[in-house]
Parts: sequence; C-alpha cells; structure tokens
Amino acid sequence: MTGKQSVFFRIVLFLFGAGIIALAFFLSTGGKEISESTAFIWISIALMYLVFFTPFFFSVIRLGTFSAKIPPLAFVWTGISIYIILSVINIVLLSKGMSFTKAVVAQCILLFLFFVDVYFAYFASDHVSSVAAAEKEKQRYIHELKEKAQALLLRIKILPVEYAAAQTEISAGIEDCKYIYPVDTDVAGELERKIIAALQAIEESCKSIAAGEHSTDLEKTAGNLRLLINERKLLRN
Repeated sequence: MTGKQSVFFRIVLFLFGAGIIALAFFLSTGGKEISESTAFIWISIALMYLVFFTPFFFSVIRLGTFSAKIPPLAFVWTGISIYIILSVINIVLLSKGMSFTKAVVAQCILLFLFFVDVYFAYFASDHVSSVAAAEKEKQRYIHELKEKAQALLLRIKILPVEYAAAQTEISAGIEDCKYIYPVDTDVAGELERKIIAALQAIEESCKSIAAGEHSTDLEKTAGNLRLLINERKLLRN
C-alpha cells in the first residue's frame, strides 16, 4: 500500500465511522429537539471518536520505509484509553444527576490532559531525538579521529629507523587520543578536524616513505599532531 492509498483508506475509514455515529444520532433522536444533557452525550461521543482516530492521522510511520522514527504510540494509546474511560464515567455521572456545568468542565479538563499527552508523545519525543542526534554528531569527529589514529598506528610501526623520533611522537599522540572526550563547543570541533587533517597528512607521508620516497616534514607534522591532541585533551564540559 502506497502513502497516498494509506491516507485515502484512513479518510474513508474515518468518514465511515463518523457516518455510523451520525446515523445512530438521527435514529435515536428522530429529528426531535433534544435536551442539553443529550446533546452533551452525543458531543462527548463525537469527541471520543476524534480522539480515538488521533494516531491514525498524526503518526509519522511511513509505509515502505520503517527506518523513519516511530513516535511512542503506546503512550498515545494509553492517553486515548484513559480519556475514553473517564469520558464514559463523566456521561454516567451526568445521567445519575451530576450538574451539566460540572460535566462540561470535566470534559474540557479531560480534553486538555489528552492534548498534553499528545504533546509529550509527538513533540517532546522529537526534541529528545534531536538532542540524541546532536550528541551523535558531536561525537562523530572523535570516532573518526580515533579510528584513523588506530589505523595509523599500524603504518608507523614499519617506518625506517631514521624516523624513530617521529614514530615515538606519533605513538604518544595516538595514546593520548584515548583521553579525548566529547565537548559541546565549536573550538573542540575545530581542533578535532585539525587532528584528523594531521593524521591524514602523516598517513600520506607514511605511504610515500613506503614507496621509497623521503619525507622531510614527518617529524614536524608529528609534533604538530601531538600539540593539537594535547590542546584538545584540556577541553572539558
């Protein structure tokens, strides 16, 4: 079923249910003038029906791609169940003699609480997901630089003896990468990008050396890498 077919089916289903409620109303009242209490009961039934259909029209599930975020529907359905049960109780109390004013106020409170439930289910959960995505993005550079550092560790082990000083500097820097933790600042992100660039430059130098070329700036780049890592280590939240 495509997205358009799904929407069409939900609309037809909604209208069919609304038609049943309308038919029941006209059959039970016979087109006669009704009392306030009777009108309230039918309005409450219509509201319960609308509340029941909320998840059908406001779910962010996308048919055909279940990788999209699914809202906490269990939370919504719990709110729907509670709203309908309390609405029925409100109707029963009205029929047992509770004042019309109190019934209306109670129904308004129930609607308000249901909207609060919907807010937390659909919008607050979006905020939580956004925060989680931001945290993941914040750590992306750290994961990348640590992966590159570990891969580089294997390359520098086969460097010729003349690059022993650079090898020691790079190894110490890679060891220090273990102590880099996520920090929510632009400065941290900039340093992480510079560290990644330095690691890439050292990797290219190692490839050139392995191909028989001589590198004149490997030791300088290794020293720069160590300084960047030490600077980044000092940053904390």
